[in-house]
Amino acid sequence: MGMIRLLVILALLPGCSTNPVTGRDQILLLPGVQAVYADARFALSTGAQRIVLPAPCAQACGRSEARTQFVVRVRAIGLLLEAGAREMFPGPLRRIDGFQIEVDDALGAGTGSSAGGRIVLGSGLAGLEPSDAVIAFLIAREMAHVIARHAEEDSGAALLFSVLGMLLPVLNVAIRFAATTLSSGVLKSSWAVQQQREADGIALALLEGAGLPASSVALELERGINRARMPDDEWSARYLESAQRVARIASSSPHTESAYLLNGRLR
Repeated sequence: MGMIRLLVILALLPGCSTNPVTGRDQILLLPGVQAVYADARFALSTGAQRIVLPAPCAQACGRSEARTQFVVRVRAIGLLLEAGAREMFPGPLRRIDGFQIEVDDALGAGTGSSAGGRIVLGSGLAGLEPSDAVIAFLIAREMAHVIARHAEEDSGAALLFSVLGMLLPVLNVAIRFAATTLSSGVLKSSWAVQQQREADGIALALLEGAGLPASSVALELERGINRARMPDDEWSARYLESAQRVARIASSSPHTESAYLLNGRLR
């Protein structure tokens, strides 16, 4: 047992690394393992939502013309943005084969992404009547999470405290589980705001590369979606935060939006 603990500690020592895109320190203990773990968690999460919420969107919009048109728009915009992302961030994207951009009924009005490049937009977003620019921002923001390795960072926190739990003295299993789970949650929440800020900055850079300046993005995020239909949930709150952040940045120097958000590390 002593040798196992020593090996675990040695494995944790090089766990912090500097993100090449944002310059921020991240916990990347075992990048390959963290990516697989993050992908598994994402797959389980979306699968669970599909089980818990099987009917509403599948029945209401599964075969609707609006959903079909939404899927076509998402795929076309996604292909355009992926080409730009590959050109702008060749290094960070070498670790994935490509983005898999899809529309899923189970996700409702929301978005999500995995470490391996899977990006999902909920078909419920079609009911919010988003403009092409809004769709582009939502896809670009999820691409940004992949580029900045946010899912791997979050899974790293969970793995770190799971390992530390193994090193604790023998305690009640329930107590040890609660301690490690709560600790990883606190750590992830501590960098959540920074992750959102980074994602918005990278998304703006991708959209600028596609010919859409931050000032236009800010206007579209305000007017290009039916806010009255937005659900009262965490995803909507994040959207509104992004819209406010982009508006603030767009009101500054028109040539420094992305550089400001990413500390000048994009170019």
